[in-house]
Order: sequence, then structure tokens, then C-alpha cells
Amino acid sequence: MVTLRTPVLKSGCSVLALAFAFDAASAATHAVSGTKGGKATTASVQKTSATSGTTGNAKVASTSATKTGASTRAAAVGQKPKNTAALRSTGLEDVMVHARRRSERLERTPISMTTMSGQQFTERGITSLDKIQNFAPNISFGNVASNSGVANAAAVFIRGIGQTDFSFGVDPGVGMYVDGVYVGSAVGSVLSMVDIADVSVLRGPQGTLFGRNTIGGAVSVSSLTPNETLSAKADVKYGTANRINVRAFVNTPVAKNLYANFSVGSFMQDGYVNAPYQKNARSLGNQDSRVFKGALRWNPIEKLDIVLRGDWSRDRSNGAPFVTTGVMSPATMITINNANAGGTLNNCSGSGCYNSRYFSKNTNYGTSPDFSNLTSWSTSGTIDYHLTDYIDLKSITAYRKSLGKFAQDRDASPIGINAVYDNYAEKQFSEEFQINGRVLHNRLHYAAGVYYFSQSGQDLNPTNFYLLSLQSGGYFHDTNYAAYAQATYDVTSKLHITAGVRYTEDNKSFTPNQYYTSGRAPYVTIPPGTRIVPYQTYHNNNARWTPMVNVAYQVTHELMAYATFSQGFKGGGFTQRLTNIAAAPPSFRPETVNSFEGGLKFYGLNHRLRISAAGFYTFYNDVQLLVADDTNIGPYYTNAGKARIPGFELESQYAIGDGWTAIGSIGMTDAHYTKLNGGVQGLTLSSPFVLVSKWTANLGLAKKIDLGKAGTLTPRVDATYRSRYNANLNAIPYAQLMQPKYITVNMSARWVSESGRYNFMVGLDNATNEKFMAWGSYSGSFGNIQKSFDRGRQWYIQGGVSF
Repeated sequence: MVTLRTPVLKSGCSVLALAFAFDAASAATHAVSGTKGGKATTASVQKTSATSGTTGNAKVASTSATKTGASTRAAAVGQKPKNTAALRSTGLEDVMVHARRRSERLERTPISMTTMSGQQFTERGITSLDKIQNFAPNISFGNVASNSGVANAAAVFIRGIGQTDFSFGVDPGVGMYVDGVYVGSAVGSVLSMVDIADVSVLRGPQGTLFGRNTIGGAVSVSSLTPNETLSAKADVKYGTANRINVRAFVNTPVAKNLYANFSVGSFMQDGYVNAPYQKNARSLGNQDSRVFKGALRWNPIEKLDIVLRGDWSRDRSNGAPFVTTGVMSPATMITINNANAGGTLNNCSGSGCYNSRYFSKNTNYGTSPDFSNLTSWSTSGTIDYHLTDYIDLKSITAYRKSLGKFAQDRDASPIGINAVYDNYAEKQFSEEFQINGRVLHNRLHYAAGVYYFSQSGQDLNPTNFYLLSLQSGGYFHDTNYAAYAQATYDVTSKLHITAGVRYTEDNKSFTPNQYYTSGRAPYVTIPPGTRIVPYQTYHNNNARWTPMVNVAYQVTHELMAYATFSQGFKGGGFTQRLTNIAAAPPSFRPETVNSFEGGLKFYGLNHRLRISAAGFYTFYNDVQLLVADDTNIGPYYTNAGKARIPGFELESQYAIGDGWTAIGSIGMTDAHYTKLNGGVQGLTLSSPFVLVSKWTANLGLAKKIDLGKAGTLTPRVDATYRSRYNANLNAIPYAQLMQPKYITVNMSARWVSESGRYNFMVGLDNATNEKFMAWGSYSGSFGNIQKSFDRGRQWYIQGGVSF
């Protein structure tokens, strides 16, 4: 939990900020329901952003804040309390965090993260988690359909490290945590926001304070926690393409020391890629999702706090929004098809030809099914026990299950070159025990834990290619055991040394159920039923120790310097989708990183300015890469080689005064290969990483205007820049799949009544109408170039009420 005091500006402008790269500086107001036994208990998120983290490896459970004069009722519904003296302040207030599981001043906590509150997302009209990439440097958060038809699958990269595919055979490079629980699959991880308290982006390897190790970083989502105040809020949004979003939240006391909250969300919008041959000529790229969440908090005695959570979501989509824009040699199957139709790859005009009539930027001509249906539910229980004034105990138990069916006509034509289907089912169970404390007259603070994770399920893939049909995929079972510890020793009042270590055992099992169902003679004459790989269980087990060391020095009262070394590890795995007969499914080794970070953190100018500058250098070994080249039909995983990733982040928050707020950040990630293993065609030392821009930046400006009894009005402009990147999810860089640099601009104006009960806003997202390529895909076995473009400019209006 993090406790924050709210930064405020003259004329009532809440300071809106992003956290800094080792600074966690943010200005989101959160409310605390009360204190028991000297420990603050989390309530709901209020107006401005809160940040938390830890040295080298940060753990975020929830974020909250205290504010002088904040009423309990206003805190519960996310309103801003009236406090005339505070509103006229011209500086940022002091911020306290519990990121290392103890209370520290924000500017004295060496961390690397960015945090935004749920209220900040609301103030910008944002309802989808992937938009966090517009406010944090050196992160890419995409919703991609990698070699499948899934319309909700996160591909997250931090500082150049991540993963593009949801395949069970490989772990995500960036971990997703919801209320302290690791989410093992990327499917369904592009969350719609209903009761979000805050979202934090943690950069670099995470392990010595996290249940599950993650090699590139983590995205941590915290939900609102029940408290004793009866409160409610709701909002409705209408916009481009019949966009209708409805959200509602209720918090209520149930009995003495027993509290509950409930939330519901409905998110609807028409698609934007025409699909004339799909059922009812429906458009691809629509949204049709429902979310229900609930939480129960019990505080039976002063030292014990129990929180039970549950959620259910349903996502029904017409299919991921993509088109075919052209063909490219070798295009094996399209070339054979066109030859049979009396032409060549680039010169074929008959009715059976695959040619330019199917190329478009806004229309998909596929006739095989395109859809994405996903249902997920989860439950968790968190127990906090304050054993003594020096020892706290915690348990987090969680279960999650997802069922899905996805389909995609990947050639986007009636010809029948490449159609895929996923019958997907996944469940996971995790248990984590933690102990936190302090000894040696409070000079040594420690945290330790043990962790267990089990995930199992299936992904069966009936697949139809032009030359053959087959079933791919299979069944999986993964287990992960870990123990970790971290301690900080105060050598002097200015010098602090932190060390941590983690031991991880990662065991993966894969049972492929893969065989041919038909072939096109004379090209393929394999008898139906022939096994692609023997039907038996295969194992890939790994174990590793990973340390972390941090040194922090308080140079002056306003300036701190620090340096961190950490190691990261991600287990090996299997290629799930096979087409060539093999003695066993291809496997790959673990990947590792050695990460060096250092930076400065400043908080001064009479508490009006926070700046964080951080640099990093990462040695990346045995890079796990999803590749589609000319050696295989379909994509496969391999250890591509070694890489080095230098870079930096610079983030700032400035309380200008007179109601003005300015925020900004810039990040550089110079990821490049230094050694490549043989076997991957088309990859060179100069090949760019997938979905990773060298430069990212954002700049925001807001002005809160006091209208007296008529309330407040806040116009806002946020601009985001990304340099060019390789959009091909299958790694090999082609000129046709390189996305040039672009800038997007979002504008809005939000009115809030004097009481804070009513609010209304209008907004324009992507005002520059940049229809950039979110992702693309190419495989030489098929030959068509797939691209998925952004929807472009969108307008909306939104109204809300709270009490």
C-alpha cells in the first residue's frame, strides 16, 4: 500500500503527473478510509496519480493517499474535497510511499516506474489499459492477433524486452499483475477499466519482491478496496461508431467491520474494417464486452484484514481489425494457387487468382470465419496480519479460468490460402506468503516470501492451408516454485544499501495433439491421421538464482543519486504450432538479462518541481524470438542470439501555478543484436526489435479554471510521439512492415460541479488522425502482407454522477 499527500496548484488545479523513472513521482490523490493500529487502510482512489515501487524490484499492491481536509464521503466516490487553503497552494505536497513495504518519502525511494490513477484515466476519457503506453516512456502495450484470431491479447514490451504471442509454450516478457496476482496468459489482458485504483509500470527485472519473476518489467493493476462509507458513482460515454460505454460502482458497509463494493461495465463500439463476406457483413475491430467485479473486506480484529475479490468478463468480437495490403515473394502457396489459375504471383487475372482486388486499407474480403469469443473469471483472497509492531504477515491466494474460441481468415480473401482456429482453455492457481519487518533499531528493513504457481489447459488449432489441413496445438501444464528475500540497511543517514536474491524453479510440460487431416495432391500426399509429432508429454525444466543490489545516496536534501544491478530470468519452452514432421516439438532455452541502472532524483524549487533522470544498460542473452521465415510453414520460437540495450528515461512534473499543470517524459531504447545464432533467415545484427521504438515521448498541459459556484473546467492537451518500429509480429523486418514515426494528440475539456457530484466532458482522441500500423504479419509460406491500422480520429462525450 502507498500513502500519498496530494500535490495541488493555485486556483484549485490538482497536479497531474506521471511517475518518474526512479522517482515514482506522481500526483494522484487517493483517499484512505482510516487507520487502525497505526496502519493506514486503503479506500478508493481520488484525484491525482500515486506512485510506488522498490529498489530495483518494485511491488505494487494498491495505492492510496491522505489529504488534509479530505472528507470521507468525497474520498469514497473519487471526488476532490473542497479545501480553499490547499487549492491556493503553488507547490507540490510531500508524498509518502509504502513501496518497499514500509513508509518512506517518495524522493528518498530509489525506484523505476510510472503510475497513473484510475481517476487520471477517467479525466482523459480512457477506458482501456493499453493506453498506458501514451504516458510512460520506453513501453509498448499493443493488442495484437499474433498468428491467430484472438482480439484481446496483450503484447507488452518494456525497455525492449517483451513477447508478441500468447502461446502457452512461452512466458510473457513483461508480467501482468492484478491486485497482486500474476496473470499467466496474455489472452484477456487488455483490460477494460471499471473500478481501477491505479496502474503502475515497473521497468527492469522483477523478482526479489514479486511472486512471479519477470525479466523485462511488470504492469501492476490495483482495484478499489471496500471501506465503511456508502458511496456510488456512474458514467456514460457516447462517441465515434456508436461507442457506448456504461460504468457503475457502489461501495457499502454490510455489517460491523464488514464492507463490500461492486462494479459493472459495458463497452460497445462498431467495427471499422469492412468485411462484406462475413456473417451479416459485419465489420471487424468492434468492441462488445461486459465486466462484473466485486470485493468483500472483513476487519474482524484490529490486527487482521481480509479482502476477497471476484470478477467475470465476457468479450465478443467480430474479429481483429486487419487487411491484406499486398503480396511479397516467395509467397509459396499463393504462387502455386496463381499458377493453377493460369498466372504468376504478380500477374494473374482469372477468377481464381489471388491479386490486387483483395488488397485494401479498410476492407477484408475473407470468407472463412473471423471472430473472437472469450469468457474469463477469477477469485482471490488476501490476508494481512499485523503480528507485532515489527513484523507483518501476508497471504495471497488466487484462481483464474478462461475459455475462448478464436478464428481468422488470414489471407483476407475467398481463395482459401490460410485459415486458423483456436479452441482455448486455461486455468491457473497461485499462492504467495510474505513476511515484512524491521530490526536493529529500524536500521535494517527486510521482506521475504515463497511462491507457487500452477497453470494448465489447452490450445487446439484446426488449421486449413491451401496445400494441406491439419490440427496443431495441444495440452500444457506449467508449475513455478520460488523463494525470495530483500533487505535494506541504513549505513548512515545518507547512505543506504539494498540487496536481494531469488531462487526460481520453472517446469513446463507440453503434450502435442497434432496430425494431418488432408493434403492437396500432388503437392502433399501424406495420409490423413499421420502424426506431426509423437503424442506424448515433453518437459522443459529450468532453475536459476537471480540477485539484485542497490546503493542510494542522499547528496543534498533535494537530490538523491542511486545505482542498481539486477539479473532477470525467463524459463525455456516449446513451439506450439507445428507443420513439419519432427521427432519432438522444438524447444528453446531460457533467456537472461544483466541490467545496470543509475540515476538522479530531484524534488525542489519550493516543492514545485520533480525531475527524474535514469539510465540503463542491459545485456540480453539467448533472446527468445518468434520467427516466420522460409524454413518452416508457420512461425516457430528460437533462441536468436545476444543483444545489448542501452537507454534512458527522463520524466518531469511541474506545478506552474495559476491552475496550470505540465507533465512530460522522453525515453530512448537502443536495442540491437550483438550475436545471432544460425538458422534464422532474414535476421541481421542491424534488425530492429519487434514493436520497439528507439524514441518515445509525451507532453501534457492542463489548466483548471475556477468557475465559482458553477464548478471547475479543465481543458487538457496530451501529445505522444513514437519513432519508427518493426511492426512484423514474426520478427523479420521488411520495408512494407516498418511503421514510420508519428505523433498523436488528444484533447478534452472536463467540467465538474462545485459539489463534485456531477461531471461532463467532451474529447477528441488522435486529433491528427494518424492511422498508424499497430501490428503486421508476414510469412513466406503464404505470401500476403497483413496489417492492422489504428481506427484514427475519434470524438466522444461523457457524463457522470457520484455521491
